[in-house]
Amino acid sequence: MKINKLIISTSGIFLLSIALSACKKSFVDLTPQGIVPVSTYYKTEIDIKTALNGTYSSLRPIYNEQYGFGEIPSDNAQTYGESEVGYGEEEKLTWTATSTNLQNAWGRFYATIAFANIVLGHVNTPPMTQANRDGYTGQAKFLRALMYFNLVRMFGGVPLILTEITSEQQAYTYNRATATAVYAQIEKDLTEAAAVLPASYTGSDIGRATSIAANALLGKVYLYENKETQAEAILATVAATSGTLLPYDQVFGLGKDNNREIIFSVQYLGGGFGEGNTFASGFVPQTSGTTIIGVSGGSSNIGTPSLYNAFEAGDNRLNTAVGVFTSGSLVYYYAKKFIYPTVAAGAEGDNDWPVLRYADVILMYAEALNENGKTDQALTQLNLVRNRSGLASKTGLTQTDTRTAIRNERRVELCYEAERWFDLIRWNIMVPVMQDYKAHYTPANGVIGNVTATLSLYPIPAREISLNPNLTQNPGY
Repeated sequence: MKINKLIISTSGIFLLSIALSACKKSFVDLTPQGIVPVSTYYKTEIDIKTALNGTYSSLRPIYNEQYGFGEIPSDNAQTYGESEVGYGEEEKLTWTATSTNLQNAWGRFYATIAFANIVLGHVNTPPMTQANRDGYTGQAKFLRALMYFNLVRMFGGVPLILTEITSEQQAYTYNRATATAVYAQIEKDLTEAAAVLPASYTGSDIGRATSIAANALLGKVYLYENKETQAEAILATVAATSGTLLPYDQVFGLGKDNNREIIFSVQYLGGGFGEGNTFASGFVPQTSGTTIIGVSGGSSNIGTPSLYNAFEAGDNRLNTAVGVFTSGSLVYYYAKKFIYPTVAAGAEGDNDWPVLRYADVILMYAEALNENGKTDQALTQLNLVRNRSGLASKTGLTQTDTRTAIRNERRVELCYEAERWFDLIRWNIMVPVMQDYKAHYTPANGVIGNVTATLSLYPIPAREISLNPNLTQNPGY
């Protein structure tokens, strides 16, 4: 599906106008064609659906880069000389308020929020069935919630914009809401989305947000808020009614998109349409030439010896998740799970990016159970993932030991998927873990900077503060 866009930038907030053409792989295949004035649009149901498709499309550049904020700063991943210019500051924990990466991320998050707000602001105008109206509304609220979840995890409290921005002047009037207020809005959006969205789709609609995705994300949000009781309740429902734990090598790879373990993923399309991903080639060691895939790699999101050694003997995920390539004295533990040999070019990856997986849900459910004092039940859930991976069950552990086991399991199960850094922060163990990592491992590109609690939040981009003086900076920046 090819969509036209009219975008006006206002401090990272955008206005969108979209027009529809044809589709090949899915509802989110887009190519700019021209301009349609906002004032004459949103008159028909197809206008609303097309605008919603544009909201989905805006996820692609976001998740092409999200590993740089959720994985590379952690003990799981690193950069090399050839990728230092891209995410060296994230690896070394030396980012600043003038970081281009952070500015780009902020703008992309708010662009997607703006797109969702436009859908929500116009969805009641055209004639359509109530079921369809509810579906478009629920999807837009899910996508808005997902973006605010990324923002609040990265920056803390941020401007909470819930209606369409119609002028540059208006864009510069927002203050930072508290993190509590942002989380409350995320909860509201996801609860309302789950109430109206279907549990699944068929045909070309596969890949859209479902009620299951909304509830799964809500469970994750509750864990980030330390609301384990609410998390347990919602994740119990998701765990019992949706998804399947597949063999790990059936979850990742070309042609395995939207499988039964995927709850929500960002859809990509290769083939020269401008809808492909960069991780399919970017995660390959550059020094490997064309020995792994047919195009040159970028050495991004490369695993660490610490991650490699975190896999237990006999864990059948290791060979699928991590590839090993040696070049001279360097050993690259690359993200094999996202790589396939036939990728045509650097930005033509066809495989999707998993945002929510059933295994993630099971491990979050285990975590909530354990924190609520139900350790035996937590171990039952944990062992579902362990046994799927060829590992023996864990039994008879204390709550503390079970907590450690669950955290280790999340590390290897979700490696390279932009979860590790945020997990360390929400568990309040980022500082000791990263100090220990710094003491025992030397990254390929040199020494990590000072590890302090300040790093738990990224700085508000300096450009945003210069444009909107109402914004305040995070402590330490």
